[in-house]
Amino acid sequence: MRIGILGTGPMTTALGARLVRAGHEVVIGSREQARARSLSADIGAAGAGDYRFAARADVVIVALRDTEVLQIVESLGDILAGSVVIDLNNPLDPPWFESRYAGAESLAERLAGVAPGARVVKAFNTVYAEWLADGAEARFPAVQVFLASDDEGAKDAVAALVRQIGAEPVDVGPLRTARQLESLAGLEVALVDRGYAPYVGFRLVAGLDASPTAGATS
Repeated sequence: MRIGILGTGPMTTALGARLVRAGHEVVIGSREQARARSLSADIGAAGAGDYRFAARADVVIVALRDTEVLQIVESLGDILAGSVVIDLNNPLDPPWFESRYAGAESLAERLAGVAPGARVVKAFNTVYAEWLADGAEARFPAVQVFLASDDEGAKDAVAALVRQIGAEPVDVGPLRTARQLESLAGLEVALVDRGYAPYVGFRLVAGLDASPTAGATS
């Protein structure tokens, strides 16, 4: 599968390398094309170019500075129509790292609005790149990747990619759920900023008692 990644940050390196090892044709897009070509060579990707080059793919991962996401994705709307688009960005600002869109549409929902033909899935936004780095799978349990989308087919496609890189997909609902996922990411970033750990992550654990009255009090 051809997978385009927009951006050259830590997530492009870590996630891109895993996707290459899984046998996918990974291409990288950036306005800094020399940096994209260097990163492409480092992880064994198939090539690099500008954003439009990388957007011509079956799956496009948007790993950009969150303040630039909407403008760049809107400019690629014609190319992204029909593609699965993974939004892993978080609209967080210091010092509290609360979503700047709190109480309104998430960044993922806004991205879907500016690229109406894209099949948007919120995923990987609560995953620090360190969890996906080389050797991490030997030291930690499988990373959980929370997925939110209104497109069930797109969600299934991303879940398959998650499994291929050795992680665990968790379907948390429709795209609106990205509002909660972006807030969860804010809590993670705030904990790291306060010195709790260099990177953190949350796991979803389901209760074993499926009784409809479980947890009820009288």
